Amino acid sequence: MSGELAKAFRHVRFDAGFVWPVLLVAVGYYLAARVGLAFTLQPHPISTLWPPNALLMAALLLTPARSWWVLLAAALPAHLLAELQSGVPPAMVLGWYVSNCSEALIGAALVRAFVPGRLHLDSFRSAGIFLLCGALAAPLASSFLDAALVRLIGWGQGDYWNLVRMRFFSNVLAELTIVPLIVTWAAVGVQRVRGQALARYVEVSALFLGLLATSLVAFDLSSPRVGPALFYAPLPFLLWAAVRLGAVGTATSLAMMVFVTIWGAVHGLGPFTGGAPQDTARDMQLFLIAVSVPLLLLAVVLEERTRSTREAHEQRLQLTHLSRVAMLGEMSGGLAHELNQPLTAILSNAQAAQHFIANNKVIDPEELSDILRDIIAADQRAGEVISRLRALFKRGETYAQRLDANELVREVLSLAHGDLATRSIETVAQLAPALPAIHGDRIQLEQVMLNLIMNASEAMATSAAEVRRLTVRTAAVDGRVYVSFVDQGPGFEPGQHEKLFEPYYTTKPQGLGLGLSISRSIILAHHGRLWGVGTPGRGATFHIALPTV
Repeated sequence: MSGELAKAFRHVRFDAGFVWPVLLVAVGYYLAARVGLAFTLQPHPISTLWPPNALLMAALLLTPARSWWVLLAAALPAHLLAELQSGVPPAMVLGWYVSNCSEALIGAALVRAFVPGRLHLDSFRSAGIFLLCGALAAPLASSFLDAALVRLIGWGQGDYWNLVRMRFFSNVLAELTIVPLIVTWAAVGVQRVRGQALARYVEVSALFLGLLATSLVAFDLSSPRVGPALFYAPLPFLLWAAVRLGAVGTATSLAMMVFVTIWGAVHGLGPFTGGAPQDTARDMQLFLIAVSVPLLLLAVVLEERTRSTREAHEQRLQLTHLSRVAMLGEMSGGLAHELNQPLTAILSNAQAAQHFIANNKVIDPEELSDILRDIIAADQRAGEVISRLRALFKRGETYAQRLDANELVREVLSLAHGDLATRSIETVAQLAPALPAIHGDRIQLEQVMLNLIMNASEAMATSAAEVRRLTVRTAAVDGRVYVSFVDQGPGFEPGQHEKLFEPYYTTKPQGLGLGLSISRSIILAHHGRLWGVGTPGRGATFHIALPTV
């Protein structure tokens, strides 16, 4: 057993990355103990707020369990140095060290049992587990031990149950104040703070200055005769922090208010004065606990909701991109044909020029110019096809800009030309002149149009060759631009008008049923409408309506 302990000690000893946490715990514990002693309302031996236990629990929650014993050992010299300077008997000093460590261990072990790894207050579940296990169960369990040691050693005043109650509220408030502050800042990191815009720094400064000013007025400058309404003067700033800065801003704001409030009470200032020390401590602790819990939960829920809206937005982008890639895969044959034409033209013209050179013929400059012009035109045509394909294959955030609906139609018809030709489909473009501009993402709108073209092409696969016609019309009516796709396929029943847009509903043997659903979501995101009408045996028409700029 001793060999394993020595091995573990050597591992930690030579782990340079673990030196700083050990030093921080030792120094932080000492400073926290001095603060806790300064916040003690004599003659009771229990501080109004005792931060060392909470600091130690936060350190355990941020480190692997195998290293906990090192952090607990690092706290011992700091604990002895802080407590022995205060004239506390050595037996009581050691007893408090045991109860302090027990609280940190109980809380960290319970939280780690339900939240493996480092604690992140980034979800309602993790925050709720911390509140129940770390901020409630651990202080309650260790308070029985602490009060028993106080009574056994005979240090301080008060009966057993009063000591339990006072220590419990003191440590609950400390856990609510210190642990979220350390855990949230450990998750944020310095780089994220440095990367903020100037306006963000101004907002944060205004928030904390306003909170500090209102806290000083409410809890350091007021008197016990002031009505309770003044207690809630800092509330607008606390809500501001919860909404705009999330859990890290709320934890920082609550810590600021807690320390200002207790500092005033210890120095006989503010509304929490004038009564017996135990009553003053209890009233102040209950007030601060009642404020801290709902605000922490509110900040976590708002942050979780924002983050969920952002895995949802990302998932929609991924699904949209995958649908676009799948659609282009289905068009691969037609796209190959579309690229083959300009490449063949380039080859033919280059061979013609090579033939003139090989036969030592005198080349007419005008004829050579025509050959080079044809090569350049074919190359540009192939380049345009490749450029459009690259844009459609590329995955990225949406980019909204002013667009011409007629230009979009021409581009998608050009891209789908090879596929339409392969299917022997005649294309008729009836484009209204001088359309007003629309605002949207070019790639996503072209994806919708390509999807409608592909659906129309597949719908006409069983139709006679002479009636395979796709008509694309554009028009501007009442502040909207309409793009309509008319096919001569079998159509569909009136009851299918909306069902076609349901996810995973498809009339194709090998379809996924996502094309129209994704297309409608894209158009809705552009504040437009997408709908279809059809008559059995007489074709179908799908309309896009988009607002003009």
